[in-house]
Amino acid sequence: MRGNSSVASTSSNAPNPLLNDSWFRSQLYGLDRMADDFPRIRQGELADLLASNAALQQFAQPTVKALAEKIADKQSVVILSDASGLVLNTFGDMHAMQKAQRFALAPGNLWSECGRGTNAIGTALAIDDSCEIFGHQHYLTSNQGLYCAAIPLQAPNGQIAGVLDISGPAHYSHPHTLAWIKDAAKQIEYLWVKQSLHPEQWLMSLHPQLQGVDKVGELLLIFSDNVLMAANRLAMRELALNAGQFGSLTFQQLFPQSEQLANSVPQPLLTGSQQHYFSRLRAPTRTHFPAAPVHSPDLSCALRGDSEKMVRLLNAGVSLCIHGETGSGKEYVSRALHQQSRWRQGKFVAINCAAIPESLIESELFGYQPGAFTGASKNGYIGKIREADGGVLFLDEIGDMPLSLQTRLLRVLQEKEVAPLGSSRSWPVNFAVVCATHRNLPQLVAAGEFREDLLYRLQEFSLTIPPLREWPALSGFILRLWQELGGEQRGIRLTPALLATLEKHPWPGNVRQLRSLLKVLLALADDGELLDCDTLPEKYRPEAGETLPALQQHDERLITQTLQRFNGNISKAAQALGVARSTLYRRAAREKQA
Repeated sequence: MRGNSSVASTSSNAPNPLLNDSWFRSQLYGLDRMADDFPRIRQGELADLLASNAALQQFAQPTVKALAEKIADKQSVVILSDASGLVLNTFGDMHAMQKAQRFALAPGNLWSECGRGTNAIGTALAIDDSCEIFGHQHYLTSNQGLYCAAIPLQAPNGQIAGVLDISGPAHYSHPHTLAWIKDAAKQIEYLWVKQSLHPEQWLMSLHPQLQGVDKVGELLLIFSDNVLMAANRLAMRELALNAGQFGSLTFQQLFPQSEQLANSVPQPLLTGSQQHYFSRLRAPTRTHFPAAPVHSPDLSCALRGDSEKMVRLLNAGVSLCIHGETGSGKEYVSRALHQQSRWRQGKFVAINCAAIPESLIESELFGYQPGAFTGASKNGYIGKIREADGGVLFLDEIGDMPLSLQTRLLRVLQEKEVAPLGSSRSWPVNFAVVCATHRNLPQLVAAGEFREDLLYRLQEFSLTIPPLREWPALSGFILRLWQELGGEQRGIRLTPALLATLEKHPWPGNVRQLRSLLKVLLALADDGELLDCDTLPEKYRPEAGETLPALQQHDERLITQTLQRFNGNISKAAQALGVARSTLYRRAAREKQA
């Protein structure tokens, strides 16, 4: 608290600016210092909270249990909270503490700074660093019987995942507690990065001293190909990295004087900022074979010039949520983004959450072991998520996914591992996620039909595809789609008149309707045929008196080919081109004069 040095001080009465700032923030929150009502969540919500933080608990638990044994003689407990300050687990002898303290430190209690004022968990989150709060330094008087030391825990993706805290009676001496909590956090983050490594990724170890390589105190970096994807806190601090650089910063930008070559013996290395380290680089244990080059559609029509931006986001592992009318090309755009991204060597795996019966979605997504349920294949099934490993998982109509499965999907997306039905084993997976919907997801969240935390995980970036009738240069897209369907390969061409007619159509069914029509035209056409408006189904043909394109809009080569196809018959050629015979006669006369 500003102007209160007796409160804003450490146990040695030295001024503490961080504590001053925390008390000042606590005042701004409007907290009553005498309040003793503890903000906490309902028991049912705690189960969901624990499920969505399973990875944090998994990697923290062994270290936390060892830490709880170390502090047992101080009547203290070790607390693990999520990134908002909600207590997930409490380890240690809670019965040795006062009743009020036992209740306040139990799972489900909120210890954010805005909820409890100055406290180790909330203040550590506020400053993104370790801190210790002695009894009288707590903002709320009800907490001043406690000593607390805490440090944020960072996930491999650079985001804060939770907080590790030790809390105990303030009258005990705690000379080593903060150091213990720092060492424990370092151990947890080290193991978490190492165990998150995918078989197709590079692992880099750095340390200023040769003997420090392959020890807990080393800097860890993970690369997909040559792109930085993850790191531990030590690496981010020493190399001045931030999570926003993951997915875009390359090995060459970090280490411009080094080649990305595996080495079993640590080698000297110099960073771009002239920092000296010893480095060990481990190559992927599994690699993709290069995929055959594929035609990448031009997405400028659908994305209005943002296609490069979308590819960069997908390369960075950012989850995309595509909105648009039914049939507006959400899957078409997603497939094209996949082809242009670094995930193109993996599969594009699509699942329509609205088309699969609710009872089968779980087995389709997560797979199952042989005999996992009645009717299951005797060979089992790996599931769509494992099929998408190394590629893109496309979840169409995500708004129709049953609420009961949303928690499990969230867990897979956070932990990057999946366990099939009937199996106790999990498989690591690494894929990009694109989802699509025509529904209003925030409205579904408000109605309790969609998980808010899953929405934030799936909709890290959202984009809206305009309806087909609003696409610019639609004729160019029609021709590309025609080529993809095989029309060009069969020598079947569309007249400019037909193209102009299709471009003017309102397309209530969007890309899906257009694609269906082109497939019908292809099925009914002969190889080498030139299709005009007469080949269209009745409802697509231009109305009588509607103006058709002028001859100058026709390609010279097309006119020549049309005349050759009809053996010079002007009447048939003019009909195919959608122009009057007299126009072709005048053109022929001009060519003779020339």
